[in-house]
Amino acid sequence: MAGSFGKKEHAFKTFNNDLKTDNFPAVILMYGCEDYLVDWAASSLVKRFVNPGALSLDYVKLGDEVQGADMVLEACNTFSIFSERRVVWAKDFPALKSASPKGFAASDRDKLIEYVKNPNEGTLLILSAEMLEEKSELVKELKKTCRTYEFDKLDQSTLAGFAEKRFKAAGVQISRDTLRYMIDETGYFNKETEYRIFNLENDIKKIIAHSDGNVIREEDVSATLNGDMDTFVFNFLDAVSNNMKEQAFGLLHNILASGSDVFSIVGLLVNHFELILEVKEFKQDGMNLAAITGAMKMHEFRIKKAMSFADKFTVEKLKSILSQLYEIDRNIKTGVLEQNLALELLVGRI
Repeated sequence: MAGSFGKKEHAFKTFNNDLKTDNFPAVILMYGCEDYLVDWAASSLVKRFVNPGALSLDYVKLGDEVQGADMVLEACNTFSIFSERRVVWAKDFPALKSASPKGFAASDRDKLIEYVKNPNEGTLLILSAEMLEEKSELVKELKKTCRTYEFDKLDQSTLAGFAEKRFKAAGVQISRDTLRYMIDETGYFNKETEYRIFNLENDIKKIIAHSDGNVIREEDVSATLNGDMDTFVFNFLDAVSNNMKEQAFGLLHNILASGSDVFSIVGLLVNHFELILEVKEFKQDGMNLAAITGAMKMHEFRIKKAMSFADKFTVEKLKSILSQLYEIDRNIKTGVLEQNLALELLVGRI
């Protein structure tokens, strides 16, 4: 940790440093929303201390089916012969998630607390859960006595470093600007998002598969992360801006037939038309791409996309379309218009 008023170092970095020095006590508590990092840390400890030829003997992974303490303690008190240390991982341990879990008596809690105070140094016990019951006596004792790693969401620079290493390991290059765009598009830092590092790693693999060379482009990121809905919006905008209403109708029917939510479609169209209008007004004020990007604090790639449509509409037309979209949203929500009919009327009026 930096000083008393400094920002706490993320557990990802702390654990990496501890791994370099083999600085691990006999009992470790891991928790947090980033399950991927918990799994990565536990697997790193297994690789470090357990002989690969003795995995079946010296590595024990217990799931949430464990209720009492005896199974955990029996695994911990068995000595290793072939490995530097025996590793026991109680993953999603019920006694961490509840103060009184099913099948877990006060005597079980006391046995574990007693073990934590005087553990078998030849065994490394990992206790983990996504969320902790802070009122639990066991949790309180573990936090007071043991090494604790809270694997919550990564910060911007650490996440960028994590992603950059994955691209590098795959033998492809990605610029910092494109990397930043990718992170923005994932929505990882949105407050209500369920997007996690596990999702990011999968998306990185998809982006690499989509690219046709050894350099990742913004187009690869957009096509992979935004998928069918984003493709629909840009194709729809292209159709309506060129007065190709039959094509616009076809695109609309296809996206609705695929099961896409009408409110999501309307919301997406509102966001894009608002962006196009704002870019259009900035352009009329004489601002170039760099100036608009700086003023809107948005990635250049999105601004470029909006600029490509801005010249095809007047400000008055964009305001009219947005007014109709707001009205359609209200009419659908209040039941004045049937959802599909409302969107078809919009296409007819554009």
